[in-house]
Amino acid sequence: MKLHSIPMLAVALAACMPAVATETATITSSVNVRSGPDRSLPTVTWLLGGTRVTVVGCISNWRWCDVVAGRDRGWVYSRYLSLPFQGSAVVIANGGPNLGLPVVEFELGPYWDEHYPRRLFFAQKARWQTHWDQRRPQPEWREPAPRR
Repeated sequence: MKLHSIPMLAVALAACMPAVATETATITSSVNVRSGPDRSLPTVTWLLGGTRVTVVGCISNWRWCDVVAGRDRGWVYSRYLSLPFQGSAVVIANGGPNLGLPVVEFELGPYWDEHYPRRLFFAQKARWQTHWDQRRPQPEWREPAPRR
């Protein structure tokens, strides 16, 4: 393959890939970014309230969302994320599926392989995989109770 044909191939491949919808959210209060959708998993970084992040998607119960902040990628509990929605800021935990965010799946092995091979905790991936496999699934998202 000629060297000048590599960029053309990359453009052609990118045109065939589906576009992923993302949203910009704001961190509502300082929060840990985790390596998966559970507070027991290792911390990737810590973000200050007011930081803007890109939301890749949320798991189906809307409790955790996969976010990108600069060069870091990880999971933030949805009570710490707000999105602009119909003229106001809505916390993702309260808006859930109404916000139109993509639903994403989490599998520790492939996610860590893609995003964390250079992190210290990656060396213990097998132990963390066992830990993750033993976690109970969270209940599905429910409409928030009305405020009184």
